[in-house]
Amino acid sequence: MEKTNIIELVKVLWEGTDVSKRRKVFREVQKNIPEESRTLFQELASHYFNGAVDTKDSRILILVHGIHTNGSWQQDVQEQMIGVPHLRVQELGYDLVTGFHFALFSRSGPIKKILAEINTIKREEPLAKISVIAHSFGTYIISKILENNPDIRFEKIITCGSVISRNYNWTKHAPFAHSTDIINDVGVKDLWPVIANCVTFGYGASGNQGFRTASATDRYFNYGHSDFFEPQHDHIVKYWRPIFEDGIIPKSAVKLPKANVPLLWFCHSKKGKAIPFALYVAAVFGTIAGLVWWIF
Repeated sequence: MEKTNIIELVKVLWEGTDVSKRRKVFREVQKNIPEESRTLFQELASHYFNGAVDTKDSRILILVHGIHTNGSWQQDVQEQMIGVPHLRVQELGYDLVTGFHFALFSRSGPIKKILAEINTIKREEPLAKISVIAHSFGTYIISKILENNPDIRFEKIITCGSVISRNYNWTKHAPFAHSTDIINDVGVKDLWPVIANCVTFGYGASGNQGFRTASATDRYFNYGHSDFFEPQHDHIVKYWRPIFEDGIIPKSAVKLPKANVPLLWFCHSKKGKAIPFALYVAAVFGTIAGLVWWIF
C-alpha cells in the first residue's frame, strides 16, 4: 500500500471508530495490512493512541493550510512527528479558497470551520495542550480566532508563509504566550505576503520581513512560499520536531537580507495599503461616474 493510503486509513479508522472499540478494530485491521506497510501502520496507530489519552501530559498539534491547496503537507508533518511523546497530530482543513475569496472579505467560512474543530478538540480532550502550525492563509485564520476567542489558548504557535499583519498585537491576543511560544518562520524569497499586504486589506508581510517584535521569535530561511515542505530542506525534522520533542528552538543560519526602499514600502503595514486604497477610491468614483452618465 502507498504511504499516503496508510496515513489516510489510520485517520479514517481513528475518526470513524467508537472509542471503546478502537484498539480491537486497529488490531483486526492490522492483520490485513501488507507486511511491507505494517510497520508504518503500527507507528501511526501508536502515534494516535499515545497522544489521545486526556491527561495533563497530552498534547495535540493542529495543522492549518492555506489557499489553493488541500494541505497535503500535513501528512508529511504527521509522519515526521511519529515518536514524539504524548503528541498527536491533527490535520484540519476547509473548502477551497481561491485568490478571489482571499482578496475579498468572504473569509468567515474557513475561520468558523477551524474554530469549530478546535472547540471539538477542547471538548473531547479538555486537559490536552493544543499547539498549531499554520501556513499562509492558515496563519490569518489563527490570528482571527485568537482575536475573537480569548478562551482559545495555544501552547506553541508556529507560522510559515505568514500573511498576518506585522503590527499584530500578540501581547493582547495571546497574553498566555512568551516570545519563545510564538515562532514565525520567514521565507526571505517569499513575495506572496508582500503581495497580500499591497493588494488587499487585512493581511501583512510578516512572512517576508518577520514581526520584529519582542512578543515573537522570527527565524529566516532562503525559502519561497511553500519551500518549508520541500523534502530537500527537511525543515519539519530539523526545525519543528525539536520544538515538541526537546523543547528547543533550533536556530537558522540565514540572516534577514538587506531590503531596498520599495520592498520596505510595500511591506509597510500602512504605506503598503496605498495601492488597494487608491483602487478602492477609483472604483467608487468610477461607479458613481458611470451611474451619472447612465442616468443623465
